Amino acid sequence: MNSTIEKTVRSTHEAEYSQWLHHDLFSAHWWAILIISLLFLAVFSILIDRQRFLFILLVFFISFFVIGSLDEIGKFFGLWAYPHQLLVFTHRFNTVDFAILPVMVTLIYQYFSKWTYYLYAHTIHSAIVAFIGIPLFIKFHLYHMIHWNMFYGFLTLYAAGLLIKYVCDAIRKKQKKSGMDL
Repeated sequence: MNSTIEKTVRSTHEAEYSQWLHHDLFSAHWWAILIISLLFLAVFSILIDRQRFLFILLVFFISFFVIGSLDEIGKFFGLWAYPHQLLVFTHRFNTVDFAILPVMVTLIYQYFSKWTYYLYAHTIHSAIVAFIGIPLFIKFHLYHMIHWNMFYGFLTLYAAGLLIKYVCDAIRKKQKKSGMDL
């Protein structure tokens, strides 16, 4: 990386850290992000299938990776932003990527294992997130759409859920074939 870009990146990180430290940390928005994240993780820990604990946990981490990666791409290209962060040095720990979406997608996968039921549940989930959740997060200044809209959000989340289901089913099938229990 050339020195001009390195200086710009370092300057941006310093500005982000200063903003976070002096305006976000322990603010109402920061506490909201923390509480929502903990609430979703608590619900997940209560509802997780103990018989398939390791596999469902794997589904959660795959969901976290897929959703977080898509989110990083969207932020990189300036499609949306999160005005407030739980931790400034990683954007993966915002409420949406860290807790809400991975938990919801994982629980849908857990409770609706057949494709038909999964498609119905995931369609409803994607619509609720896109057309109710996103406007709420915008209203409370936890999310900002720049070059994006709720319909694109619906399509992206829906596609991500299909990818997650396909990958997890493939892993499960391979696991059963090999006789290994996860």
